[in-house]
Amino acid sequence: MKWKQSYHGWLIEIIPMPKGYLFQCWLPDEKTGFSDRQIYPTFTQAFAAAKKRADLEAVSLALIRFLSQSYEPCNLSSNEYKALETSIVNFVQQASRTQMHNSPTLLTQNQILCFYKNTTSQIQILRISHSTNCDFEQIVFPGEQMLFEAFPQAELEIHMDSTTGTTLINKILCSNLQVYG
Repeated sequence: MKWKQSYHGWLIEIIPMPKGYLFQCWLPDEKTGFSDRQIYPTFTQAFAAAKKRADLEAVSLALIRFLSQSYEPCNLSSNEYKALETSIVNFVQQASRTQMHNSPTLLTQNQILCFYKNTTSQIQILRISHSTNCDFEQIVFPGEQMLFEAFPQAELEIHMDSTTGTTLINKILCSNLQVYG
């Protein structure tokens, strides 16, 4: 079963495969899309790769749009315009290949797939404690849902902004958030 989530204007689909997960990203028109066709061992890796690639594609589209709108007012020749556009496209292709080859390997042994939904009307900041995944921090908007991998004994810390900074409002054992297939 495909899993879908909106991310900065892109629709990200994570597709389970026999040996892992594949991602596809689409613009709302569902005519513009991409995938690196790489199979990632974990859902989290595929989702992280999809978000990075969506960010890269969004920047590329924005730069090309800016270039096409401003090359005449900036007195660029058509050759200069084409060279800049080719440079942007080549950069995206190279960055995509580099991302594919440098995908971090997550420690997945004994990790579980977890689900969390922000049911409040405030933005939350999630962190995982008691885990080797010490750098996990995610902003979750009201109503937003997310899937992540963690060790069962890890705790999901839920923080909210307050006038004095962020305040820890709850801790949930990740084993209580486990998704069962």
